[in-house]
Amino acid sequence: MAILEYDTIKMFCDPTNRLGNGKEVEVYRYQDKVIKLFHRERKTTLPRISDQGLITLSELTLNCFLTPKDVIVQDKEIVGYTEEFVEEKDIQTENIPYQEIKADIETLSEQGFILEDIFYNYLFTADTMVFNDLTCCRYMPTDNSFLKERFLKKNMETINIFLIGLTKFDAFHKGEKSEYTKIFLANDYRIKHCPDCFYGDILEQEKGNKF
Repeated sequence: MAILEYDTIKMFCDPTNRLGNGKEVEVYRYQDKVIKLFHRERKTTLPRISDQGLITLSELTLNCFLTPKDVIVQDKEIVGYTEEFVEEKDIQTENIPYQEIKADIETLSEQGFILEDIFYNYLFTADTMVFNDLTCCRYMPTDNSFLKERFLKKNMETINIFLIGLTKFDAFHKGEKSEYTKIFLANDYRIKHCPDCFYGDILEQEKGNKF
């Protein structure tokens, strides 16, 4: 992970390079990456990931979750980070890499990360799906195996609700708001069909039963 001084990249942080914003960050294009600068005044009640969590996240090797490439520093404080630039395509649920997502969830849980706000932080590319803006994760490093199991259970519940909502109830499209009914239906499906396992494993089992 590299450290970028804000003054060296601020020329890219102007309206011509702006890609948008979210609850956590303002986003700008920067060569083959994107710059993500934290809002000075937060637009969400969720706490931002700690600096140590951000650094630890940048050191992980994940399949489907984009991790920070550089940390942006101003006056010795972390004010943002960079991520790989990904060309977004339309939703193609047949491209969801379930087993790679499962492996990432296991890695994140083991490292002490708890997913908070991922329902709209995803992108489909030409051949796969990735998640971004992981800085709203909680970071609670621990060597306690019981806590790690709790993290895994919580993260599996979150990712299952997302995947079920997206694939079965047409939920979590960008720009949608107040999808409480769809979230309720997705969670109800999760409780009935995969309360203690990964939704992608259920799909594979169902596919195998057809043959």
